[in-house]
Amino acid sequence: MAHRWNDFIDKVYGCWLGKCICGTIGAPYEGYKGKMDVEFTPELFAEMLPNDDLDLQVLWLDVIEQNGPDFTSLDLAKAFYEKYPPSPGEYATFKKNFELGLKPPFTGKFNNSFYHEGMGCPIRSEIWACLAPWNPKMAAALAAKDGCLDHDGESIIAEQYLAAMESMAFNERISIRELIIKSLSFIDNNSKFYAFIGKVLEWCDKYADIDAVFSRVLRDYGHSDCTNMFQNLSIIISALLLGREDLTTTTMMALNCGFDTDCTCATVGALLGIRLGGNAILTKYSIPDQTYKLGATITRRSYSVKDLAEDVAKASVLFSKKNSKYDIKDVPQDLPTSIPPKPRFPVKVSFTYSDGKPSIRPGDVKQIKIRLIPVYNMRDGGTVSITAPEGITVKPQSQHFRFGLMKPELIFTVSAAKDIPVLMEKNLLKVNVTLKKGDTHDFYFGFVGDQVWRVYGPFWENKTYVAPPKAKESYYAGLGGAKTEDDALTIMRQFHLNMKADWEKEYLEDQLLGGAVLPDRLLQDPKYQGFLAYITGDRFRFEDFMSNSMPCVVYMLRDLFVPEEVEACLQIGHSDAFKLWINGDLIAYSDNTEHWTPENVHRKHIKLKRGNNRIVLKLARTSGTTDFSIMFTKSGPCTSHFTEFGSSCGI
Repeated sequence: MAHRWNDFIDKVYGCWLGKCICGTIGAPYEGYKGKMDVEFTPELFAEMLPNDDLDLQVLWLDVIEQNGPDFTSLDLAKAFYEKYPPSPGEYATFKKNFELGLKPPFTGKFNNSFYHEGMGCPIRSEIWACLAPWNPKMAAALAAKDGCLDHDGESIIAEQYLAAMESMAFNERISIRELIIKSLSFIDNNSKFYAFIGKVLEWCDKYADIDAVFSRVLRDYGHSDCTNMFQNLSIIISALLLGREDLTTTTMMALNCGFDTDCTCATVGALLGIRLGGNAILTKYSIPDQTYKLGATITRRSYSVKDLAEDVAKASVLFSKKNSKYDIKDVPQDLPTSIPPKPRFPVKVSFTYSDGKPSIRPGDVKQIKIRLIPVYNMRDGGTVSITAPEGITVKPQSQHFRFGLMKPELIFTVSAAKDIPVLMEKNLLKVNVTLKKGDTHDFYFGFVGDQVWRVYGPFWENKTYVAPPKAKESYYAGLGGAKTEDDALTIMRQFHLNMKADWEKEYLEDQLLGGAVLPDRLLQDPKYQGFLAYITGDRFRFEDFMSNSMPCVVYMLRDLFVPEEVEACLQIGHSDAFKLWINGDLIAYSDNTEHWTPENVHRKHIKLKRGNNRIVLKLARTSGTTDFSIMFTKSGPCTSHFTEFGSSCGI
């Protein structure tokens, strides 16, 4: 079916108008967890608010205008890192990983356990739908190149799903329900998300009430983070199914469920905007063209939503040769279908970590594989050389290659010295590719240094203290004091079956903080001698370095190496009691159990001196597992992380 250019632009306009208006309606309520009863009024979008849902998509448009349809995830990553200052949640994780030398998809996978299933990438789906209209398969493929920057797995699939659905929405003959169902054809049918959409459809049919559906969703998919993808996608799908395709009804239905309201409202607004068209929205609500506020450090020709829509429509022409469904008969003849090629190195260079892990610790021997693919047919070869930072060794340092029938794949061994004095978190390796004819190209990749800790423990106590019995004495008398038979049985069985982590008892404070010497009788006890533990990423559990499952207390010691004196902010995640000292000062503590998040506790204005800064942790495991994490940020929540620190290994 042929389409008209002006009709297409109007649908793209409706997409961005719905995104901006409805996102602004939701923005003031973002993060509220609970049922609301906000009534619609045009005053809710009287002034457009900045929204990362839109910001990054405008930035992606800028990347595409410069690179064309063959853009890469790395092109997006560079723009994200260089031109988008805000750093909440997964954005900060992406930027930290990218600064550490990781490339997509590792920027979204590594050290991202809390946010990897967030809403940060599903909310960026519209640009791919507008660039690949009527072609949901293509839209989903483009979305995957985006999602892997700062997410992994199910959230990437969710972005692909929304992009496919929005791409199909350009065909107004397909109903909302059909869009929701047919879009499943373009994602992994073995994924958790695929089954989840089926459940939401089932519950919408069963309850026909968005509050009841959301309540049921939380039973199986609830998450503490207001930006988690599953619970918020359920709001989007439910509102679309139950909102009768009315823009305000659907938006307010999504809004009043709460949680990530700017995202849920913006997404339903964008999809319905495609179906309605921009001019119909303006007419129905008697509003002029809207402007948007941009958080990315780029400049557009204007900040009119209408102009943005026109620019996106023009960019879609660049994809028209790849989009077999792109059938617009009256595309202006002066619009380019390609962009002039940039001068690029004539060889595509990629690398992989042979074990799939971008981390390294003292004594590790790793392998990387460098793959070289010529852009055009060429027989010449060249040399690949790798330069590593101090303490990291690469063998061989260089290898020759030649292009032929097979694409060259070169394997290098990367080692960290066992006796490396300081293992930095950032370990950038420089790869130089030089062709025989003289062309040369450099790129960097990273290995993330593990944190090096010394662990003391485990220390544990009985539920009831009983003095050690002597010969022919029974210890049961020490279990006395019960007032009832039930109490007596409880005390006895607790003694036999349980232990406790005595949080108040000071096992090693005098030694680790006060310089006291251990008594001779304890010198040979392994729990007082301690052992080295290597922590990958920021989050760890006792199970990462001990295989016991008992309640206990451990102490952990790290000499944090800081190259220059700085003031930092500390973000602590914990699920059990802890105390944290830095250079002898008690910085933070909690006697409570918590649900772990990366930001259970914040401490600002932490002075870190040049050189070693001794961190002492006292951690308890009172029940189940214990999660703990420490992150140093530059200015508090939602700001960039420090990547310049390391661990002195001689502890």
